[in-house]
Amino acid sequence: MRPTRRSWTIYFSLVNFTTLGRGDLNPDGHLRFISGIEAFHGFLTITASGSFMLQVIGGKALLSGEG
Repeated sequence: MRPTRRSWTIYFSLVNFTTLGRGDLNPDGHLRFISGIEAFHGFLTITASGSFMLQVIGGKALLSGEG
């Protein structure tokens, strides 16, 4: 089965967002900048969610009821 353009786009976006940076697809032009922003956004999202989970577990977040 040959991959479709949509499946490659989703794959590239997922790899970028999780900051794996596989390197098998390389964007050109302005898409290079956008993919960098997406990777940075993914890094911030993963870091923020991990930090939030640690705060919830430690009882310091708003959702813990004690913070």
